[in-house]
Amino acid sequence: MVEAAVLDRPAGPAADDTALPLLRLMVLADKPKGVSPGQRFRLEQWGELTAARHRIELDFFPFESPALTEILYKPGMRVKKARHLIADFLRRSAVVRRARDYDGIVIYRRAALLGPALYERMLAATDLPLFFDFDDTIWQESANADSVNGIFARLKFQGKTATICRLAAAVLPGNEFLAGYARQYNDNVHILPTSIDLAKYDVQPEPGNDDPFVVCWTGSHTTLVNFETARTALERLAQRRRLLVKVICNVPPRAPIAGAETAYIPWREEGEAEAIGASHVGIMPLPDEPLARGKCGLKALQYMAVGRPAVVSPVGMNVDLVRDGENGFLASSDDEWVETLDRLAGSRELRQRIGMAGRRTVEEGYSAEVVAERFARIIRSTLEARRKPS
Repeated sequence: MVEAAVLDRPAGPAADDTALPLLRLMVLADKPKGVSPGQRFRLEQWGELTAARHRIELDFFPFESPALTEILYKPGMRVKKARHLIADFLRRSAVVRRARDYDGIVIYRRAALLGPALYERMLAATDLPLFFDFDDTIWQESANADSVNGIFARLKFQGKTATICRLAAAVLPGNEFLAGYARQYNDNVHILPTSIDLAKYDVQPEPGNDDPFVVCWTGSHTTLVNFETARTALERLAQRRRLLVKVICNVPPRAPIAGAETAYIPWREEGEAEAIGASHVGIMPLPDEPLARGKCGLKALQYMAVGRPAVVSPVGMNVDLVRDGENGFLASSDDEWVETLDRLAGSRELRQRIGMAGRRTVEEGYSAEVVAERFARIIRSTLEARRKPS
């Protein structure tokens, strides 16, 4: 179980880390801060806590320049994208020169957005410890890779994930499915689930009226394909009762839900918790396939943190996170999705009970404080083990 992995602390310093030597880690990430959900709910939020409580500072070095981030997922502009990608790839070499100013290097997903594990090998040659953090099935090409940047997607060299695992002093995958992959190449693997900063995610009040019944889905454009797997169930539910489907994303869904009111809410980090909370239930539908099994349950965690019941597909980490009927619901077939959502729509008491049980689950095993502490202990124990004579 993931919760057991979080609470089972590795050998290392005591809980009070304030007297320990300061450590500085270079973090190589794809995007600037505040853009990528994976970065935001993993290393970016952990870094705030490790600096304040564990004397570990994280300095972020994004691969993408602001110019590339601005246009990368817009259609067309291939020549301009290629120009920025090449420039950013060459600019990435600066981190090799700066690496020796740090005690270690954290690689989130990869050091460079395209190409083989060139920079990872160069950094490993400095003899600094590499910590490899990833939260998705990044060694496989996404089914929708050709939707906007098909040519560039094929230059990512997904196979380099195995190489980075081999080079790393420790691998920090987000769930057991990803950990199983990493253990093929590295013996020092520690599950670090995606976490929620509960200081920013208060329990939110339900909408005062449950007519219409509000179902929320939140995610990025790359996961909208998963939202579509719930379309049939939502359209059937709309035949039973008034339904409002809220989609929080950086792009709208391909079409409204037939028979329901569909509200597209452009994603903004500010007010994110409030936007999610202004619903009766949150959903995380997933197809049962390898790419989906690598997902780390972020959507479900967001719903649970604000006190909304989460209804999720029993795929990957979701079966570790959600105990059916206790802190959320698992739904496999369209019939199960319709019946579960309809049951929740008919009982405010059930929604409140399940929602608060979900909140407790996040507090106990998936809060930023809990996971950041484990991250800090893994860093220090790994560095300590490297210093000991063999």
